[in-house]
Amino acid sequence: MKKGMDPEAVEQMANQIQQAGERVQELYTTAQNRVAELDWTGDDREQYVADFDSSVQQLVQQVKQQAEDFAERARQNATEQRDASA
Repeated sequence: MKKGMDPEAVEQMANQIQQAGERVQELYTTAQNRVAELDWTGDDREQYVADFDSSVQQLVQQVKQQAEDFAERARQNATEQRDASA
C-alpha cells in the first residue's frame, strides 16, 4: 500500500535540514575563532591556519549549501503535494 506525503511533516524536515546546515556553519565559526586565537607563533601556525581556513571552510560551505538545496527541494515537493491534493 502506497502512502501519500504529509506536506507539514516534509516542511518540518526541510526546516531541520536547513537548521543543520546553519549549525554546521556556527560550529565552524566557533572552531575558526579557536584556531585564530591559538597561542602559537611561527610558519607552522600560519600554514595550519591557512590550511584550516581554506579546506575546512570550503567543506562547510558545501555542506551548508547542500542542506539549503535539499531543504528547498523538500519544500517544493510539499507545495506540489498540496497543489495536487487541492
